[in-house]
Amino acid sequence: MSSLDLDALWTVAEAAEHAGVSEATVRSWAHRGHLPVATTEHGDEIRDPSGRPRYRPLDVARAEFATRERARRVVAA
Repeated sequence: MSSLDLDALWTVAEAAEHAGVSEATVRSWAHRGHLPVATTEHGDEIRDPSGRPRYRPLDVARAEFATRERARRVVAA
């Protein structure tokens, strides 16, 4: 298993690949506020030259974990 560069910023496609979900799921996490767009130290969103958002690996992992935990609670109920 390769180590993750925690300073890297991921596209929607990269986030989806690493989390094992679809790109639509990553967009849903972002839309629902579970996955914040990466920001600069001044709070400005980081986007590529085309305006597409970039995400930090740790934030992707947190969103994926939280989603799986919510799903487990629903199944257990």
